Amino acid sequence: MTSTSTATATRTSSSTSTLTSNPPHNTHIDGPVSTSKTPTADTHDATLQETIYTPLRLLIYDIWVLGIVATFAWGCSVTTYLVPLFLSNFRRNHLDIGVGTGYYLAKAPPSNNRKVTLFDNEPGALETAKQRSGHANARTVVGDCLKPLPFTEKFDSVSMYFLLHCLRTSTPGEKTAAFTHAAHVMAPDGVLTGANILGKGVRQDNFFARWIRAKTLAHGVLSNRDDNAWEFETALRGTFREVETWVVGSVFIFRAVGPKTAEMKGKW
Repeated sequence: MTSTSTATATRTSSSTSTLTSNPPHNTHIDGPVSTSKTPTADTHDATLQETIYTPLRLLIYDIWVLGIVATFAWGCSVTTYLVPLFLSNFRRNHLDIGVGTGYYLAKAPPSNNRKVTLFDNEPGALETAKQRSGHANARTVVGDCLKPLPFTEKFDSVSMYFLLHCLRTSTPGEKTAAFTHAAHVMAPDGVLTGANILGKGVRQDNFFARWIRAKTLAHGVLSNRDDNAWEFETALRGTFREVETWVVGSVFIFRAVGPKTAEMKGKW
């Protein structure tokens, strides 16, 4: 897989290794979650981790991070690539991991026939995302996406947008536990979509991107020096039956369908 410096994305499908096209512009997840204590459903444990996304920062997030930085630093327009992917894969019972501001959910009209669960390690982000999303009946759950998720139900769709690059772990391989745990709570034909800013194997950063990357790494907002498409895609292929990936600018985008339940039992 190679990266692109224009709006054209390089894509790899589950049945071939070199297909080139754009991600589907139809619709699906949100922002950052980090690691902390054992997940507890419907509880707001303020001791989980230092809150990075305060209410003020969450208000700025949409314009700055999802608009200006994503487009001009990372070379990936959220409205062109990520929002359509989210919406086209937003199903009846949806789990959003790493909720950010609720930006993506706000793009999807609320429905009495749809169930939404928000999962993050930051109570403030959960409340903000719930209010912003317009899904008044959404359930909020505080927890750690790198540990088994506290759900017994099976979700039709799961999203994790701009999440992995915020997880404070030693290696990209450790971050892929999020795929495994998500797969464990998905329906047999469930779909997972998301996107992540890469640190390796992508186009050379422009001046703006170099400045943003240096600042965010120094302040612990990003933790993605070694994040690369190969490790993420390999983990997805080991966890799901059908996998599509794209690299747009410096952003890894993915869609995976059908968890390999039998094969993955030993990892849960």
